[in-house]
Amino acid sequence: MLARQTGEAVWIGELVNDEVHIVHQAVRPEALVQILAGDGALPWHACALGQAIVAGLDPDAQEALLATPAQRLTGLTVTDPQALRQMLALTRQRGYAVEAHAGTLGDAGIAAPLFDASGRITGAIGIVGPAERLLSADRQQDLTDTVCRTAHALSQAAGTTDAPPTA
Repeated sequence: MLARQTGEAVWIGELVNDEVHIVHQAVRPEALVQILAGDGALPWHACALGQAIVAGLDPDAQEALLATPAQRLTGLTVTDPQALRQMLALTRQRGYAVEAHAGTLGDAGIAAPLFDASGRITGAIGIVGPAERLLSADRQQDLTDTVCRTAHALSQAAGTTDAPPTA
């Protein structure tokens, strides 16, 4: 449904150690081929899904992840622990993550956390695609709102009552 609403590929992921494992993906409706390369795992710091998840973890869990050296995937991958802390604080404050060129040059992602009935973050849902399309001035806010509404609806369906408000 999110793929049809946004016209973009959708990923759902969960944090496993210091990686986000993609547990579901829906291809962009008009794409001929769009498959996640490799084993379906990405460093948490290099994708919007990971940033959305880690931003909601308790400070000790965040610090444990930040203590592990971050892998640079592109020249724009943020690896400095202090810069990552600032990015996580902003993500937590606004309730969603935006990533551009960190995992793959030219690609971007917008993601929001998913919560279970206890209010614990269980993963994240997001859209991925070309940065110029996702982050364009005329589309980014609408796409962000749609991702956040979808994450909120899925969290409510899982029984949470304290998911953060949408963007």
